[in-house]
Amino acid sequence: MTKTPLFILLLLVLLTSCGTVIKTLAGFKNPKVEDKKELNRYFSELVPNSNTYFLKVNKTGNEYEIFQAIGAGLTSEILIFSQSGEKYCYQGIEECSGIQMQSVFKNFNENYFPCKEESSLNLSTYLEKILDIDGNSIKLENLPKTDFYIFQHWNKYSGTRKKLQQDVNWLLDLKKKSNLNVTMLFVNGDMLEEWGLEKNAELPIKFKKDGDKFTMTFGKLPLKK
Repeated sequence: MTKTPLFILLLLVLLTSCGTVIKTLAGFKNPKVEDKKELNRYFSELVPNSNTYFLKVNKTGNEYEIFQAIGAGLTSEILIFSQSGEKYCYQGIEECSGIQMQSVFKNFNENYFPCKEESSLNLSTYLEKILDIDGNSIKLENLPKTDFYIFQHWNKYSGTRKKLQQDVNWLLDLKKKSNLNVTMLFVNGDMLEEWGLEKNAELPIKFKKDGDKFTMTFGKLPLKK
């Protein structure tokens, strides 16, 4: 069995702060290996006129890279970058991610500032982790000109189709009502067949509660034979 990276454990701890972790786990299914074109069609049916990007694995079948991509797809962290590429972090007092997201569009300048902690993640390094539907790398010059970019991950296994549609529409509605010059970009976090995985196979995941923390244990990756 392979233990999850630390950042997944931290994700689940953060979710407990606004009471959403149980709801999340209640709708959580074992991730299934998906086809990228089918995922693109699934998203376009839910959110017409919106594109989705996909997480990249550089070496097909590399378990470490695949688990890293799965972990990135699980996180609910709000990734915000300025046009110059600097990452912005929430520095208010609210712990619930939903309230933090509302503050992006209602009072961004009061709650979001360049991240204090040293991090190698900036817009350029993040764009290296994702691809478009045709497998092309994403270049900054190809993105819309805007003051800020927000990247939101989504996947099929964390909840129902209806819940995903509600969440995405909620975000787009917040943006529509805001004066903030921002572009929303959606990134799929499902396991992809092109990573060297067996289509429609599942990755078993077990949850364990220890006090107010949850840990996740992954089963064996369904690598393509």
